[in-house]
Amino acid sequence: MKGIDTCAHIQDALPLKERGIAFVCRYLVPLGYAKALTADEAAGILRHGLGLLLCWELDANRAAEGARAGTQDGERARRCAAELCVPQSTTIYFAVDYVPPQRDYDAIEAYFRTASHYCAPYGCGIYGPFDIVEEMVRRIPTLYVWQCVGGSAGKVSQLADVYQYQWQHGDEAEALAAQLGYAVDLNTCEDLQKAGMWLPDEKKPWYTDTVSWALKEGIVTEARPTDYATRAEVMQMLRNYNRRFENEDTKTASGLLTD
Repeated sequence: MKGIDTCAHIQDALPLKERGIAFVCRYLVPLGYAKALTADEAAGILRHGLGLLLCWELDANRAAEGARAGTQDGERARRCAAELCVPQSTTIYFAVDYVPPQRDYDAIEAYFRTASHYCAPYGCGIYGPFDIVEEMVRRIPTLYVWQCVGGSAGKVSQLADVYQYQWQHGDEAEALAAQLGYAVDLNTCEDLQKAGMWLPDEKKPWYTDTVSWALKEGIVTEARPTDYATRAEVMQMLRNYNRRFENEDTKTASGLLTD
């Protein structure tokens, strides 16, 4: 099956469906980034029957920063996914978007070990060229693999769940981009479910609207919709809710606010 990856926001997924595209890769990053996937965009892609492949990338060589960066990125990616109500069966692919020298391998391994832990319950995948994806799966067999054509010297990993076979300047990619109005890279995937994509037949969780409301109103600062809450967290949520009415309920006779 053929798919695209792009930095562009997809306003209408129907033209992709009409051209035989089965899945779309978009960036699961904080909403302050221009390339960030939005809830409305995700809903539109899924509504037209396309799968969604999720990629976390803030910097091309971020993984070379090691375990601390993996912890930070794993946690942030998990929060972004939870805020979009991404099903927990979905995989998040963390990018190694350069050709790393062997001296970086140990740090990259540490990055993926911590990212895998902190992005749970979501799956953890690696995006990158042939040598690094092969080496990381040898060291961490549980990783999903999305191999890119760049930096791979024509080699294709037999371990790849997804293969990016042409960058945006290839003839086929440029022809499709001309029709769509935005740049794309081209990919193939034999089994969207095995690759951990967010699939259109997965039902929207019952708590989706409630989570969105609570985040918008400041009742909670992160989603974690299926986690247990401590007594202290429940108290804080109640206090956050009550603060919405403070201006009316906590005025003293002199008109001063009390805490």
